[in-house]
Amino acid sequence: MQASARVVETFDVPTTGAAPARAGPPGGFRRRRIPQRAIEIVGIVLGIGLVATVARSTALSNDEFWSLAAGQWMLAHHSFMGLDPFSYTESHRRWVTDEWGSEIALAEMYRIFGNAAYSLYAIVLGGLCLVTSAAYARALGARGGRVAAIVVLLALGIAGIAASDRGLDFSLVWLPLELLILTKARQNPRWLFLLPPLCLLWVNTHGSILLGLLVVTVELGWSLIPERFVQVVGGVRQSPFTGSLALALLGSVAASCLTPYGPGLLAYDVDVSRNGQITRYITEWNSPNFHSVLTLLVYCVPLAVLVACIWTRRIPLLEGSLGLFVFVEALRTERVDVYLLLVAAGLAATLPAGAAWGTTARRWAGAGMLTLAIVFVALPAVPAGTVASSQPIGAFNYLSGRHGRIFTEYTWGDYSVARHRATFVDGRTDLFEGPVLTEFMAVTNLTKNPDPILSAYHVSYVVWGVHTPLAQYLAHDSRWHVVDRTSVALVFARR
Repeated sequence: MQASARVVETFDVPTTGAAPARAGPPGGFRRRRIPQRAIEIVGIVLGIGLVATVARSTALSNDEFWSLAAGQWMLAHHSFMGLDPFSYTESHRRWVTDEWGSEIALAEMYRIFGNAAYSLYAIVLGGLCLVTSAAYARALGARGGRVAAIVVLLALGIAGIAASDRGLDFSLVWLPLELLILTKARQNPRWLFLLPPLCLLWVNTHGSILLGLLVVTVELGWSLIPERFVQVVGGVRQSPFTGSLALALLGSVAASCLTPYGPGLLAYDVDVSRNGQITRYITEWNSPNFHSVLTLLVYCVPLAVLVACIWTRRIPLLEGSLGLFVFVEALRTERVDVYLLLVAAGLAATLPAGAAWGTTARRWAGAGMLTLAIVFVALPAVPAGTVASSQPIGAFNYLSGRHGRIFTEYTWGDYSVARHRATFVDGRTDLFEGPVLTEFMAVTNLTKNPDPILSAYHVSYVVWGVHTPLAQYLAHDSRWHVVDRTSVALVFARR
C-alpha cells in the first residue's frame, strides 16, 4: 500500500447559464504530497534503528566467541587456518574455515573499536541488508510506504540474527544484492558482470554460497522455458538473456573456486549441507517446533505473501520459485528461515498496489513510526562486550589458574575458546562431526558410561549445568567431586 498523502480535491459545480466554477477559491491550497523517497528513508532509518537497538541489548553467548578467536589467530599468524588450534579432540584435523573472511573482518573491527565492534558489526551488516533490500524492492516496482513497510518488517525478522555477529550476517547482504542484480539484468545484461565478483566475496565469507549459485541457476532455468508455458502458469519477469545468464553462472562457479582452499571449499560446503549427523544433533539444523509466536510469523507471513502472488496470477518467476523452495527447506531445517524473509520481501514488492492511504491512515502510520522511534531510544542497552549470564563465567574464573582439560556443554564450548581453554567440542559442529560428536552426545545424554570416554581424553574438569542428568550422575560418581558451584554451573574435578 502506498503511504503517500492524497491530494485534496475540489470539484467543479456548473450552474445553468454560468461559467464553470474554478478549481478552488483564490488563496486556496493543496495538501503537499510527502515525497515517496522521504517515506522510504524513514522506513530504512527505523529499520536500522531496530537492528541497532537489538544489537546494543544483546549479550555475547555463542558463535561470536570462536569467530573472533579465529580471526585474531589468522591476523596474528598472517596465514589461514591449518590444523585446529582450539580443541584437544581434533587438534590433528584440518579445519576448513569457510567463514574466514567474516572472521577476519570481526577481528579487525575488534582491534580498532574494541568491544564496540560486536554491535558495529551487526549494525553495519544489518543496515546494508535493509538498504540493499529497499533498492531491490524499488527495482521490482515498490514505492513509498510499501518499501518502508517491507524494510521495517524485514528488520524485525533479521535483527536478532544480525546481532549474533557471525558470518551469516554477510549473506544477509549478498542475497538481496544478487536478487537486485538479476532484476536489473532483465533490462540490461551488463549487470550480470557483477555476479562473479559477488560470488567471490560470498564464498569467502559464508557457506551459503550454494544458495547464491542456486538463485542464478533458477533464473537461467526459467529463461529456457517457452514463453507460452510461462504465461499459462501466470509467471512474469522472465529474463530474455539466456546466453548471458549461462556465462554468468559459469563465471560465478569459477569465482566460487577462488578460495584459500581452492574448489575444496565449495565441495566442503556441499558436504556440510548434506551431513545427517549435524542435522540430527544441532537444533538450528532441525525443523522448527512452532512453539513461539515469532516463529509462526516468520513462516506464516512469507507464506501469505506467496499465496497472494499466486492468487493474482502474476507470479514473479525467480522469487516465486525461490519462495516455494526455501519455505519447504525451512520446514526441514530452521537454519534457512532468514532467507525466506529476504525472498518474501521481493514477493511483497511485486504485489498490486492498493489505494492510497487517507488522512486517518497516514496519521496512524506516523504515530506508529514515532512510537517505534521512542521505544528504540528507551530500551535498555548492555555494556559492549558483555557476556550473557547464561555462560559459566564463574566456573571459568575458578579454573583460570588451574591446568587440565575441560569437558563442558555444547553451548559453552564457544565461551571456553574465548577463555583460551581447549574444547572437547564447540559451535564449529562441522569440525567435530564423526566419532567425537557421537561420543560427546553419548556423554551428554548418558547413553554410555561417561567415565571411559572422559578418561580416554584425559579430562580433568567437567563444567556442567546444575540439575542436569550428567551433573546428578557425576555427583554420585566416586571418581568425581564438586569443587566449585554457581547458580549456572557446577565444576567437577577428577579425584
